[in-house]
Formats: sequence, structure tokens, C-alpha cells
Amino acid sequence: MDLLTHIFLPLIAIYSLKKEEFSRIYLATALFAILPDFDVFSGIHRGILHSLVFLIPLSLLILLSERMLKSEVRYAYTAVFFLFSHIFLDFFAGGVPFLYPVVKIGVGVEFPLKIGFGSSLVIEGFMPRLVFMTPTPVHGKLFEVFSGFGVATAIIFALVYLIDSKFKER
Repeated sequence: MDLLTHIFLPLIAIYSLKKEEFSRIYLATALFAILPDFDVFSGIHRGILHSLVFLIPLSLLILLSERMLKSEVRYAYTAVFFLFSHIFLDFFAGGVPFLYPVVKIGVGVEFPLKIGFGSSLVIEGFMPRLVFMTPTPVHGKLFEVFSGFGVATAIIFALVYLIDSKFKER
């Protein structure tokens, strides 16, 4: 899944839930949504940074840091939401190794529905299926940074945010 989708799909969810108290700090915390993909710099995609072995201690550290610095926890919950939204989206886009490196096999759900048109209507792969994956080396691989869906989610968020901002000014 591309970076824009990982940022803007959960940002749309946060905006719809916290519309009245939404501030630009949420735009900054949205960058936590792409943090798990930095595991490509370790040479393996969907490795340690996609694992609960890493994400749970990191989440606790984020929550504890804001609590110690500000004596309250307000934005850390959103940062943690963005971290886990990445894992949730990847679960539906090829799978996630939840316990990597302890267990090197990941799991996900695939929706293989295909519809064919021609002399008759053909529907195949109607039911979702469980898929298993293992983290893969990234040397020599290209990754999709932007996709049409990611650009669309960014545009939708920008339009809704700008239109709402104009109505709030009135």
C-alpha cells in the first residue's frame, strides 16, 4: 500500500471523529502512519517495524513520553492510532508478521473477487481468503510510493478540510 493511503485514509477517519477539535498537530502525528514502512532500510519489508514486538513497546513509549512532558496524554493516542492503522491496512493488503522476528510467518486477508464480462457474466473468487506471508528482502525491489487511490484520499481529505474551514470562518 502506498504512503499517501497510509497517511490520508486514517486522517480522514480522525477528522470525521474529531472534527470540532481537529488541529494541525494531527497532520504531524499522521506521519506515524508511515513509520512501519521504514523497515525497508533494514533490508526487509514488513519485518520488525510491522511487528507487535516493536509496535507495542513503541506505543507505550509514545504515551509515556507525552505524559511525562505535558502531564497529560492528548495527541499520543492519535499517534498510536496512526501506527496501528498502518498494520490494519497492510493486513488487508498482503499480510502482516504480527510476531516477527519470533514468528516469521505473517497473516492477512485477501479479497480476490473478479468479475468478467463478455458473452456471459463471470464471477470468481467471491469469498475473502486467509493468506500467509513472510517478510521479503527488498534489495533490487521497487515500491509504490503513490497510487491513484492514495492521491484520491489526499484530495478528498484536502477538499473536505478546506471546505469545512471556510464554513467555520462564517
